[in-house]
Amino acid sequence: MNAYFYLTFWVIVFVFPLPATGKNHQYMFFTGQYHYQYIWPHRPDLKLHAQNPAKSFEIQLGWRTSGAQQWHRTYNMPSYGIGFFATDLGNPKVLGEVRSGFLFMEFLFGGRWLNEQTFKISLGLSHFNTYHHPENNPENRFIGTPLNVHFNMNYSWLFYVNDHISLAPGFSFTHFSNGAYKKPNRGLNLFDVNMALRYRLDRDDRAGTPLEKSDERPDVRENILFLTYSLGMMQRDIGDPMYRARTLSLNQTLRRSLRARWGIGFDLFYDDHAKEQIRQTKEETTITDYTRIGGFASCDVVINRLSVMFNLGTYFYYGYDPLHSVYKRVGLRYVTRSGVTGHIGLKAHDGRADYVEWGIGYGFAF
Repeated sequence: MNAYFYLTFWVIVFVFPLPATGKNHQYMFFTGQYHYQYIWPHRPDLKLHAQNPAKSFEIQLGWRTSGAQQWHRTYNMPSYGIGFFATDLGNPKVLGEVRSGFLFMEFLFGGRWLNEQTFKISLGLSHFNTYHHPENNPENRFIGTPLNVHFNMNYSWLFYVNDHISLAPGFSFTHFSNGAYKKPNRGLNLFDVNMALRYRLDRDDRAGTPLEKSDERPDVRENILFLTYSLGMMQRDIGDPMYRARTLSLNQTLRRSLRARWGIGFDLFYDDHAKEQIRQTKEETTITDYTRIGGFASCDVVINRLSVMFNLGTYFYYGYDPLHSVYKRVGLRYVTRSGVTGHIGLKAHDGRADYVEWGIGYGFAF
């Protein structure tokens, strides 16, 4: 209850004072969306509990950008906002009921009326009212914590009833998991068809007219060396203690376009779980026994000061067998004007989460 109170408070303080239109916004809109969802039984024991479709509902409050900033024009005046999602997962007794709060960004394609499409990405925090418990709910071996990541991708078509109202049929993918913070963490994946009703809140006939796109293509030449320290928590098996994972990263990036930043880097990994494993097999150990060094290629999709990180790496030194030689990292990175950076990322092997990391660092521009 306290989490919902604080969420509501900050929404009132920061969101509602924003104007519907202005320098950075064309208009504000409100959307209600109904989902008819199929839970993918990616594990045999999930098939028994996912026989009924999940029926979900979400609401969104968003703003369409105006084109006043370069990144607006680069991404064809996208929209962004906040939302709330609710579902019973078709089996509330075992799988639980879910309530999520999220942020979203929506990109538009095509023209007006019959061929305008949208692609929306949402990321937030979900709360499950029931999850795995060895006595009360042993059958749920998919979600192990009340709080989990909410991730959604939605593609839809916009059909305008008039200048204020539009219908948007579409389909989407939704994922819930805790990033291996606590086991079990098999996660839940939902595919659906959906229908949305959208209402534009501006009343001014002059509002909502986008600024003309500029043919200007700025010459982007940016070199940034990111030095970051990250900390994560993980549990390897049900009932295990929590282990810390630490990473020191060096990432040299080059940016030659408005949308992307490319680079290479090195990771120095150290985690308590590896340390415990080594000590069970060796009487005397040194820090090099449970240290790993990896090299990676990086791509950042840049949206103003926020970027979506994609890393693909491999270990070239390790004091013990890492089981998987290739690792991936996906996350969000924010760079302040002063160069201080913060990020949240998910490290994974072969599509399986290793841990969620929180990082802070500095970007040296030259």
